[in-house]
Formats: sequence, C-alpha cells, structure tokens
Amino acid sequence: MRLFLALIFAAVGALPAGAGEITSTYSELDLAKCETLLQSDDEGGSYEGKCPGYGGNFVMVWEGDLRQYLAYGPKARSQCTSAQTFGHFNHVLGSRLEWRLDGGKPFATILRWHTDTGEESAKQSWLVVTKLSENDACHVAYVDSRLPDANLIARQRADGMARSFDCAKDMPEVVSRLEIAVTELAIGVPCSGGPYREE
Repeated sequence: MRLFLALIFAAVGALPAGAGEITSTYSELDLAKCETLLQSDDEGGSYEGKCPGYGGNFVMVWEGDLRQYLAYGPKARSQCTSAQTFGHFNHVLGSRLEWRLDGGKPFATILRWHTDTGEESAKQSWLVVTKLSENDACHVAYVDSRLPDANLIARQRADGMARSFDCAKDMPEVVSRLEIAVTELAIGVPCSGGPYREE
C-alpha cells in the first residue's frame, strides 16, 4: 500500500506546475477532405491545404519535393513547425491527429509520419510530438513507432516536455533504438526565427 501511494505521489509530482487534467481528443486528418488552397503538378509537385482541427486550431499542410509540413491555427505560417520536416521523403500516415489537452486547452499534438529513403528496407514510421502555444509551434520529439508502447512514450514526451520546450533553442529528442542524431533525421531544428512562409 505504501509503495502504491508513493507511486501516486511521484506521478503527481512529475506534472508541470499549474497543470490541469491531461486528456486527449482526436481529429481526422484526411488530406482528401481538406480544402485545397494551392496545387501544382510540376516536378516534385507542391500543395497547400487547410484541414479541420480542434478548438479553432485548423491544420495547415504544405507539400513540396515529396516532403510534408504541418502547422496550426491562424498563425500557422509564422510557426516554426511550418518549416520542420524529415530530411528523407515523407508523408503523414493515417488520418488521426491526437491533441493533448491541459484542462481542455491543447498544448501538443501527436501524429504518425512515414519516411522513405527510396529503399524498401529503409521505410520507417515515427510519432512526431509537436508543441502548441499561442506564440509558436515546433517539433519536440520523434518516437520510433517500432518501440513497444510507442504511443505511450509519445504522450509522456508531450506531457513532460512540450510546455517548457523553447522552439528557438531546444533540440527535439529522438526516441529510438537506432543511433541517429536529430540533425540526421529532421530539418528545421532548432528554429531559425523565421519568417518561415509568406502570407
């Protein structure tokens, strides 16, 4: 019983100061149902779309040179995450975007991405944890989806890191059995300070 209570107090003590109840909600990220704002069929292709989100935070999606970028809400173009993606060709896997909420207010998202180096054996999927705040949004962690409990690990990183993460200075964490530096995996980290995308 004492051990059980100690674990409860340890878990409560690990919560950020002022934290409310941490919950998740989900929105569908079906690119086929997003509003297309721009699309070209030139070499490499380019796309810009606006997708439904949560709590007024719609999701902006850009694609170019076989790489995708996501950002959130009315300040999407000025957010760091609008310039962050994987170095390898990539796309969003699935259609479910997880929003982590503190007292009903979103502070992070978790989304599955797929990277492709062009070799069948090198295809990989990652759970990308992204910080959301009024001023910015940026990648916080990349969790290898092949890990046991990868979804739980991603939620732990979101809850423990996102709110205190400094987009301009902090480097995202790579959680994987692979020995890979974040600068080998992703581009746009840490944030350059913008501007990232023209209005």
